Amino acid sequence: MDMERMPEAGRDLTTLTWGVFLLLVLAVVGVSIGPPMPLVLVAGFIFALLFAFRYIYFSFYVAVALVPFLGAMVAVPTGGLLIGQPAFGGSVDVFLVEIAMFVVIAAWALRLILYWWGRHDTNWRPNLPLFKQYLVLFFAHVISMFSGALPDKTFTLQYSLRPVLFDYVAFVALPVNLIRSRRRLMATLGVTVSVGMAAALSGFVAVLMPPDSSLIFGRAYPLPIFGVSLLGQNFNELAEVMVYSTLFAWALAVLAKNPRLKRIFAAVAIFQFAIGILTFTRTFWIVSILQFAFLCLTDWRRTFKRYVPRFMLAGILLLPFVIGVLIYAGSHTAQSSNDARLMLSEISWLYFKDNPIVGSGAGSFISRVGATEVFSREFGSPLDSHGFMQKLAFETGLVGLLAFFILAASYVMKIREAGRWMEQNQAAKAFWLIVAGAGGAFTYQLFNTDYWTGKMWLPIGIALAASYVLRSDSKARTVEAGRTAQATSSDEVAHDILGE
Repeated sequence: MDMERMPEAGRDLTTLTWGVFLLLVLAVVGVSIGPPMPLVLVAGFIFALLFAFRYIYFSFYVAVALVPFLGAMVAVPTGGLLIGQPAFGGSVDVFLVEIAMFVVIAAWALRLILYWWGRHDTNWRPNLPLFKQYLVLFFAHVISMFSGALPDKTFTLQYSLRPVLFDYVAFVALPVNLIRSRRRLMATLGVTVSVGMAAALSGFVAVLMPPDSSLIFGRAYPLPIFGVSLLGQNFNELAEVMVYSTLFAWALAVLAKNPRLKRIFAAVAIFQFAIGILTFTRTFWIVSILQFAFLCLTDWRRTFKRYVPRFMLAGILLLPFVIGVLIYAGSHTAQSSNDARLMLSEISWLYFKDNPIVGSGAGSFISRVGATEVFSREFGSPLDSHGFMQKLAFETGLVGLLAFFILAASYVMKIREAGRWMEQNQAAKAFWLIVAGAGGAFTYQLFNTDYWTGKMWLPIGIALAASYVLRSDSKARTVEAGRTAQATSSDEVAHDILGE
């Protein structure tokens, strides 16, 4: 259903079906935890659910803010049910963002049912972009349980549900359904950029406090917060947030009406990009170049053609920087990382050749790497695949790769269609910046390990939401061109955040 088109009057069976489905999924997860559950945990969940139901947008923004904090985890006991031990080992480590999203999804499901049934309000009818294509990817993970590598079937099913299916519901479907206006989009981008700014400030402090006193400045990385590495300990974990947060800040600078806010968001974008550069992470540099190329082929196409000589001159001036990158790539630190990644790719290829059709089992990569004596002897503890494609090939084979390519192609077609119908104004410029940010978040995971998290899928969900919101907004802004821009009042902002 197009977001700009009002749904038909009357009760919509799709809404009821999706709402019931969500509640059933959440109930299955709850039952798998098993009795006895502490009374305080039950009471806490009920309170959180009621709060999220009343203030669903505020709760959603809180969950969005938690996306980068993958160091914040909670160990949930699986109870006495038989599925608990084989699937989770008696307990499961859950990201704090997953708990927050779990509550918001439950509140959304209740709103779908109660508002549809009680108020006949079809405005809550769900919009599920790419659901069929994603469902194919989900089933590709499920059928990998029949691999000749004999994976644990219970664990394979659990992994297919969480994180694979959960990521779509939490980070794609939920944002698309809650971000239905320009103000909601800007609020979501604002939360994401605010967290990105906090991460960038952490990296800036690390730059000013190098571990070696002989150095003038250090390398940007996420510092621990109160002794806990909430953002992670690796330079990559800071850089991957900067990849999409920088472009989202720029999009806010374009969308903002107040000139002062425009300057602030532009400064935030520049600062975050600088911190990304100072992580000295090769992946950040590669992804940033690809994002620049994408924008030159879309929104900046005319400008790029006009200033080609200047861009070529800028490229020449950057040659010393490129040489420095090449020197670093040959250093001992970089070479050690390259060796580990190369061996992980070799392991992926060997297992893929043994089980090329359905792979070796969803979620089995780390355990099989751990069983590889050569890797353990050379690099110690097993690592996850440094690349989304290697992971898919290893665990789901050709079926999973084909399913993902279908999903990716459908996403690209949907984005192209939205961009084709946009007027050439500020809304369109912001749209392409958001898409570039989401593309950067995905491209980063071709070299990293956070593919089944909100770091990759939330930017994609925001980009899909923007494809609906800004397409309508682009047309409306064209009609309203010339109207004096006024800053949103503080009362409106509070009203928007609470969602009432």
